[in-house]
Amino acid sequence: MTQPELLSPQIESEAAGWRSAPARLAFALAASRRSRLGLTLWGLALLLFVANLAVLPNPLTAAGWLLFGLLAAGGGLLLAEVFHPERLAAQQFLRTSGQLIHATADPWLLLVRATRTLHTTLNCDNLSLWRYHAAESVMLLLRAEGQPPADELAELPVDLAAGQLQGIWPVGQLPESALRLGLQAAGVRTVVWLRPGGELVGGVGLGRVRLKFPTELLQQVTAQFTLLFKNTLLAIDLADARHKLQLAYRRTIDAQDDERRNLAAELHDDILGRLTTMALSLRRSQNNLAGNVAEVGQWLAGLETETQNLNRRLREITQGLHPSVLTDLGLISALRAYMDSLATAPASDTAAKTITLTAQGFDSGRIPAPKLERDLYYIVRQALDNAIKHAQAGQIFVHLRWDTAAVSVTVRDTGRGMAAAPEQLMGHNGHLGLLSMQERALAWQGRLSFHTGAEQGTTVRARLPIGQPSAAPSHLQAYTQYLS
Repeated sequence: MTQPELLSPQIESEAAGWRSAPARLAFALAASRRSRLGLTLWGLALLLFVANLAVLPNPLTAAGWLLFGLLAAGGGLLLAEVFHPERLAAQQFLRTSGQLIHATADPWLLLVRATRTLHTTLNCDNLSLWRYHAAESVMLLLRAEGQPPADELAELPVDLAAGQLQGIWPVGQLPESALRLGLQAAGVRTVVWLRPGGELVGGVGLGRVRLKFPTELLQQVTAQFTLLFKNTLLAIDLADARHKLQLAYRRTIDAQDDERRNLAAELHDDILGRLTTMALSLRRSQNNLAGNVAEVGQWLAGLETETQNLNRRLREITQGLHPSVLTDLGLISALRAYMDSLATAPASDTAAKTITLTAQGFDSGRIPAPKLERDLYYIVRQALDNAIKHAQAGQIFVHLRWDTAAVSVTVRDTGRGMAAAPEQLMGHNGHLGLLSMQERALAWQGRLSFHTGAEQGTTVRARLPIGQPSAAPSHLQAYTQYLS
């Protein structure tokens, strides 16, 4: 698109038509810089004053020349304010924007003050500030001065190529699109696209502008605001990232404490109780060893059975902490072993009936990073536990794929779906498993997503980058485990 002339294409012709030559001369002096204007006029007055004293030392004449300097300075500034207030407003904004950066540490407060200053400078009916999110292709409303847009217009879809959104454009001259209709509905007449370094970061929507800004002057003002806006966004994103890291750290500590608490309760309530019972049985057997030998033999046989049960239970606990089969045989074998353990566990009426596991690209190869293999195992395991305990699903499907760049995991169930959005459940009311899955994926710069709906089941997808491609990308394995 060709950049159009915008707010005042006929400024120079107007100046040549109805302004007199003396007025244009005075304006040229006044509109440059006030400091330069003052030096020029006071220098002229001083020169005339000295000449007057040298040639004709008359105090009245000297005072007249000084008064002339003052009147000329004031008249020049008055002409600038009357004929071109937009130039002085622009100069004031350029000075003020630099002062705001040093005077305001809070990035959100800086954004509020900068937007308010720009609104005052441009003297428009309304001004809206939008941030561009490339990943979602939307414009989000950050600030509004004057008449704010309706709530449903706080997020506008961007259905135009980002390369088309640059410069200063009347909204009516944008290509036909949902973005154009949304901006018009929000009361925007002119949009200034903010592109520091060529990257689209947002836009400023302007209503009716009362001052007549030449295009080049408006570009100077918006260029300064663009730099301020970009720096403010960086500060906001940095503060937000720091807050999320602190929150994730606190939640991780809570998750670890919760796991320790559960393990302590398991050891105290089950293992220690069994050991106490076994100790009492041994003591009773020792006390009655010389008496009823047959009864003591029964007690010892019971102790042997209880020892075997205790040994099996301790194995289950240690496998839950870190399964040895994962270390010895790898991810797929560890998942199959966990599916076998689920089949032998007591099943409730709401538990899943079958689990189907498919794996592509694994063959006999092992993931080169043991910690990555461990995190993949726990992501799948947590998704399985959630589906079995909460989803009331008839079937669970697990698919793993190892390609040239990443390992992807999909766990889908046919259950009732989550009661709320995963983002709301994560880390709250004991839902530490969802948080643990997300933290494990983020630790490898991977992605984790949830898709769920009422009576539509839940699908968990994770994709974790890997440094080594699969040696057999077309190899496929499939296993089915019946739980009841």
